[in-house]
Amino acid sequence: MGKIFKFDKDVDTDQIIASQYLLYPTIDEMKAHTFESLDKDFAANVKPGDYVVASENFGCGSSREQAPSVLKALGVKAVIAKSFARIFYRNAINIGLPVIVCKELHENVETGDDCELVLTEGVVKVNGASYECTKLPAYMQGILDQGGLIASLNEETAKAEASKDGAAVSDKQNTRAMTMAEKIIAAAAGVSEVKPGDIHTVELDRLMSNDGTTHLTIDMYNKLKYPRIADINKLVWIVDHNVPCDSVKTANSHKKMRDFAKANNVKFYEGAGVCHQVMVENHVTAGELIFGADSHTCAYGALGAFGTGVGCTDYLYAMVTGKSWLLVPETLRFNLSGSLPDGVYARDLILTIIGQISANGANYKAMEFGGEGLKSLTISDRIAICNLCVEAGAKTAIMEVDDITLDYLREHGREPKHVFNPDADAVYAQTYDIDLSSIKPIVAKPHFVDSVVDAAECIGTHIDEAFLGSCNNGRIEDLRVGAKIIEGKKVHPLVRFLVVPASQAVYEQALEEGILKIFMEAGAIVMNPNCSVCWGSCQGVIGADEVLISTGTRNFKGRAGSPDSFVYLASAATVTASAIKGEITTADRL
Repeated sequence: MGKIFKFDKDVDTDQIIASQYLLYPTIDEMKAHTFESLDKDFAANVKPGDYVVASENFGCGSSREQAPSVLKALGVKAVIAKSFARIFYRNAINIGLPVIVCKELHENVETGDDCELVLTEGVVKVNGASYECTKLPAYMQGILDQGGLIASLNEETAKAEASKDGAAVSDKQNTRAMTMAEKIIAAAAGVSEVKPGDIHTVELDRLMSNDGTTHLTIDMYNKLKYPRIADINKLVWIVDHNVPCDSVKTANSHKKMRDFAKANNVKFYEGAGVCHQVMVENHVTAGELIFGADSHTCAYGALGAFGTGVGCTDYLYAMVTGKSWLLVPETLRFNLSGSLPDGVYARDLILTIIGQISANGANYKAMEFGGEGLKSLTISDRIAICNLCVEAGAKTAIMEVDDITLDYLREHGREPKHVFNPDADAVYAQTYDIDLSSIKPIVAKPHFVDSVVDAAECIGTHIDEAFLGSCNNGRIEDLRVGAKIIEGKKVHPLVRFLVVPASQAVYEQALEEGILKIFMEAGAIVMNPNCSVCWGSCQGVIGADEVLISTGTRNFKGRAGSPDSFVYLASAATVTASAIKGEITTADRL
């Protein structure tokens, strides 16, 4: 029997544990700040055996495994919600924290109520009433029973056991039409076909990790009885979140990452840019299955790869075994037609789609894009679209492979592993037809990415800061858009305008083209390539009551600094125009 702590819908990972605490050396040091912006006394009041009860979409946002980890470290027995964001759910299972779906509980309980969970029966008991909850699939229950995914790595038979579930190559002919995501999973699992709901053991092609969680992965690795790396050539580590270091704690975290990479010959980047941009420029190719310890790994779908964000436990397991488990997702199909109007960009398109299907609309699903309209979208456009699909809850996002994809790969010295496009009669959970010519400039209002409106509805909203950058909108094409708008003009005297190229390659190209000079002459602050204010823990953090308009990935409460600040999301054009005006506006209104 434990006490209930009740929360509402869309509780995100920034609210569970804010970004400024992620580089603390241990979970024990982080846990005192759990739910700090929602309930400052939570960490002091929660007792071992207590429960967190929430409404829909609990744990949305980042892939940071610190979120379920701090709850487990405080002794929370289980999190019970109407629904969970995909990455949080998987991370919690992998570390041995029960996450239970119960549709009726939230409306019928209050903080302080006594609660009892009978997991084996699928029943929650509160105030003399019993509520049915979903039982976990046998595979996931098995992970919980063994104490979490890493527990198996401390058994000599772990590798052999991992290879038994779904990894054997089938000699059966493919009899089921499949989507792109299903084809990549089938190839990685060594089977002829898969279907949604199947759980397979898959061979990973690449494993990316950044400084947001790698220090925890290293600590976990060093505690293993049989530490090993299955294939060092699959690993890519990138320091990008806090560059350069903003504190001694960050410096120590980076040093731990740097030293391990050097000692083990891990491919290592520092100062090269934001992890996803670096990966697309240098590593990703079509047909690959990639785990990244960052939620926006779905960006790799721009090149026809299956990229998905995972926590550090998942990452460590794959690093040691070369494999992981994967639940085959349903797929949403987006048929694109026409082309975007002048002054409208791919970011406007994906924000429109997220607003249409909601922040939970693609939870544990793949988002597949194709159609004649795809030909009008550049690789930069495709990255921006796939990158933000996780904000609709997607497990992955993926674009059909065409000549634009193949030309990009050839230009970067890479060949596809597979060229998978969907079968004509593939089965989709839902199909959407999107006329690109109908898309307008969009703004996502605080504090949710799906709170989208026509930019015209926000005209005149005061801003204190503007940000052009991030893995979503910091490529050379985005900087060109901003430079064209601001050339010959000035940043508003009461606005800070941060311009942050997504990679060193983008920075050098912008330098050669004179773009950075244009921004600096206008009064913008040009920064080194890194995540910057997008993740809210270093450059450009905003204070209470301040307003930021951003090309970053999220606008959650407190995402860019103070929990009492406000973040609007928009395209590079709208952000730049707003920096000039001192209030939200669109480029055509200057």
